[in-house]
Amino acid sequence: MALLAAVIAGLVSLVGGSGPGASGTTTTTGPGKTTGVRVTKTGVGMRTVVWTDTNTNAGAAVNPAPGGHAGPRKLVTEIWYPAIGGSKKTPTVRARADYSGGPFPVIVFAQGFDTLPATYEPLLTSWVNAGFVVVAPLFPDENANEIDSLGDATTAQLETAESDIVNEPYDIAYAVGEVEAGAAGTASSGVTWLKGLVEPGKYALVGHSDGAQAVAALVYSQQTGEAYATTYAGLPERPFAVVILSGSELAGTYAPPASPSPLLFVQSAIDECNLPQNAAALLHDAGGGWFLKLLEAGHFSPYVGQGRAAPIVENLTVAFLNAALTGAPTLSELSPAIKTANVATLYSPSTPPVLTALSPTSAEQLAACSAR
Repeated sequence: MALLAAVIAGLVSLVGGSGPGASGTTTTTGPGKTTGVRVTKTGVGMRTVVWTDTNTNAGAAVNPAPGGHAGPRKLVTEIWYPAIGGSKKTPTVRARADYSGGPFPVIVFAQGFDTLPATYEPLLTSWVNAGFVVVAPLFPDENANEIDSLGDATTAQLETAESDIVNEPYDIAYAVGEVEAGAAGTASSGVTWLKGLVEPGKYALVGHSDGAQAVAALVYSQQTGEAYATTYAGLPERPFAVVILSGSELAGTYAPPASPSPLLFVQSAIDECNLPQNAAALLHDAGGGWFLKLLEAGHFSPYVGQGRAAPIVENLTVAFLNAALTGAPTLSELSPAIKTANVATLYSPSTPPVLTALSPTSAEQLAACSAR
C-alpha cells in the first residue's frame, strides 16, 4: 500500500516535562483558560446496572446485526467512580461514592471485541483518579462473557458476534441518555445515586478498537438518511470531547458534524489489527484532530497497562479530557504528558500524522486483534 505522507511543518516530538497536577482547587490550563481541578478521595468504586432499551427506534430495530440480539437491547453497564476508601488501582464493588469532590464529568467508554471494562482497568482507574466517572456498557454480543458462553467458537460464530457492532452506536447514545437521566434524579434510570456525583451535560465519548468504530460511527457517520447521524443529532448535549483509541470507519460516508467536539486519536504505527492507514482515513474524514502516534505498541498493550506507551496514553488522555472541558486543548496543556523518549509523537490538528501503511496477512491481522 502507498505511504501515507504529510507535510511535517509544525510537527512536535514531545519529550520531557511533568504530568498534570492532581490536587488543588484550580489550575490555569492555557491563555485565558482556567478550570477546576476535581479532587478525589482515596479509591475507585464500581457499581453495575442493567439498562434495557425498549425503544422501537433503537439500533436493533433499525439495523439488526445478522444473528445479533434483535431487541430489546439489554445493556449490563459498569459505572466506575471516585470513592471514599478502597484502592486507587482496583475498583471496590459498591464503595461509597465521593460526592464531596463532585460533580464529576463523565466518560462513556466503549470497549473492544471480546473484552470487558476490567480488561482496561489501569486506563479506567487513571481516569477515575483524575476526577471522572466512567460509564462502560457491555455490548450484548461482543463482550468477553458472551464470547466465553460460545465455548470453542468457530470463526463464523465470532464474525456473527462481531457483526453486532452496527447496533452499538445506538447503545452508546442510549447510555448517554440514561446517565443524563440519573444525573437529573430520574427514578426510571436506576441510577438516581448519580445525582450530585456527575455533572449534567458534561460527557466525553471514548472507544477502543470496535468500540472506537462504534463511537466514530455515532459521531461522524453522515450518510444521507443515516440513522446514526439522526441519533447523534438527537442527543441532549454534544460530548465535550471524543477520543478514538485504535479505531477506523464502518461502511458509509464520514464527515465532521456541526460544531465538532475536540478530537484525539491514539494509534500505534505497528498495529496490525487496526491498521495505521485506516486510522488516518478516519482522522481525515472526521475533520482532523490531535493524533498520538505510538512507535512500538500493539493493539491492546497501551490501553491495558502494558509497555512504555501505557502511562503516556493514561497521562495524555487525562490531560486532553481536562483541557477539552474548557475549550480547545493546546500544545502547552498536552506536551507534559509525553515524558519518555522514542515512544510516541504527538501531532497537532494542523499537522497530519506521518504514517506508513501496513499489509499484514489475514492470519497476522486476526492474531493482532486478540486480547487473549
